[in-house]
Amino acid sequence: MILIGICGLSVCGCSKSSPEDRKILARVSNKFVTLGEFKSRLAKLPSYYKDIVDKNRKRFLDETIIEMMFYEEAIRQRLDQDKEVKDVINEAKRKILIAKLIKTEVEDKVKVEDSEVRQFYETHKDEFKTPELWRASHILVGTEQEANEAVSAINNGASFEDLARAKSTDATASRGGDVGFFRQGQLIPDFENTCAKLDVGQMSGIVHTQFGYHIIKLTDKKEPSVESYEKAKGKIEEELKKKRRSELFDKLVLDLKNKYNVEIEDDVFKSLEVLDADKAAPGKGS
Repeated sequence: MILIGICGLSVCGCSKSSPEDRKILARVSNKFVTLGEFKSRLAKLPSYYKDIVDKNRKRFLDETIIEMMFYEEAIRQRLDQDKEVKDVINEAKRKILIAKLIKTEVEDKVKVEDSEVRQFYETHKDEFKTPELWRASHILVGTEQEANEAVSAINNGASFEDLARAKSTDATASRGGDVGFFRQGQLIPDFENTCAKLDVGQMSGIVHTQFGYHIIKLTDKKEPSVESYEKAKGKIEEELKKKRRSELFDKLVLDLKNKYNVEIEDDVFKSLEVLDADKAAPGKGS
């Protein structure tokens, strides 16, 4: 969450402004907004907000002017000298500086070479294996007699899918009995074991399970495969960056603890446990 705060530190390039950008767009007392400054404010908006502002720049200019007026009036009322305001400003400054430090010492140093990504892929190929997948359709009925009647109808030329729509008792009926793709361990064992013995397009006999009587048809099969390097590269790179980010952060914390001689007084810390015990005691802490 600290890193999110650094977004507010981003600025546009410091290239010399053009005569066009130095044109005054609006005046507020003795202050003014140049065209370049206004364009810079637009450029620093988050993309999701920028799309909205682009459709109504006049309103954004009005809001900019209102902000300037409010700020000027607050300064004239010496609200910048208010203790509460100073405390809030100091806290905000503290968080911004911390975020900048983390960006400089962690985020900006998180780099992963292509060779590292490739090496990870080669040494962890088992993690990118796609298991064997089956796709099946079934007709599920409540009695063995109904199942026999369905088998007889199919053997006499009836459409498996049409019978599933008309006779099947589960939610797959509306899809002509299509269960979709599944891998081992996702469905009940008797169903999967039957599919493993079928060829694509082949229909099973009657299979009895706790759900009723099934007639199963294997409609597709995908052999085990290994995800390509090109497809896995992005995920690997992000995972390595996450690891590198954590390592750099931990190192920064350790280095700073050593640099600033951090010590925790255990005896004093244990007094917090006494406070917790007192609060938990009946009649206390209320």
